[in-house]
Amino acid sequence: MTPAHPRIAVVDLGSNSVRLFLCDGVDAAGPRGERRSTVTALRRGAAPDGSLADEALARLDDCLAGYAGPIALFGPDRIIAVGTSAIRDAPDRERVARILDARLGAELTVLTGQEEALCSFAGARLGAGGAGEIMVIDIGGASTELVRGGPDGPQGAVSLQLGAVRQTERHIASDPPGPDELAALREEAGALVRGALREIGGPAAAVGVAGTITTLAAVDLGAYDPRRVDGHRLPLAVIRRITDALAAVPAEVRATTPGLEPARAGVIVAGAVIAAAVLEEAGLDAMVVSERDLLDGVVLTALDPANGLFRS
Repeated sequence: MTPAHPRIAVVDLGSNSVRLFLCDGVDAAGPRGERRSTVTALRRGAAPDGSLADEALARLDDCLAGYAGPIALFGPDRIIAVGTSAIRDAPDRERVARILDARLGAELTVLTGQEEALCSFAGARLGAGGAGEIMVIDIGGASTELVRGGPDGPQGAVSLQLGAVRQTERHIASDPPGPDELAALREEAGALVRGALREIGGPAAAVGVAGTITTLAAVDLGAYDPRRVDGHRLPLAVIRRITDALAAVPAEVRATTPGLEPARAGVIVAGAVIAAAVLEEAGLDAMVVSERDLLDGVVLTALDPANGLFRS
């Protein structure tokens, strides 16, 4: 990388997964480099006030200890560590900051919902193609971001308290989930999405990013291959079919589904219901899946001299 494009290690401390992006350059297609992901379920077991469970913090600590070696070998000029919904909600987020400092020597930047949405849009836009407007759908463990915009940038963005882990804990107590549980989840998701669509100025061609949506694409394809997942057209009818199949069996059986990471088996049904609800409320019959997302957006934002969010 040139001095203007330093080697950057991005650590995304998500509500369900922790992801690492070792970005060694930016070319015409966008940021490039090695990516890895670990399900830590950081939000699982959180207290009513959002405080994180000791067990969740222990899983985070183990994950970051495992990431320390690859980051050191990569030798980044900068480490940017961002926290999203679970950490935004946590009054004890300083415990996360201490773990991050101890394991990686990095500072924690807690993104607001708006900042998270804008970074996700910047990344997803790379793989959208064309010059028209898009609506980015980013379903995380504790929040869902909807962002509408075009080549000139986002025009409307909303972050909803609607996520695969959050809604599993809120609505699903049975294994497999019962019809009433799924109906309540769908009703809540639909109501929240309807309001969000009004706020961003209505729907546009959908681009889906992040773990829930890439997992649904992988299940549709029969295996996770990022080269095939990126750009995959995921119809609403397929999401409904996958949701019905996964919701019909216990998590133990669900975990054996080709393309599904076993650690996601407990929360993928809620994530799939949310994905379907977004398309249903938007009146769309499909979304295009992108592997470009928040990680890419963080790099692009950090390299933008006009943006002070990640200024070193």
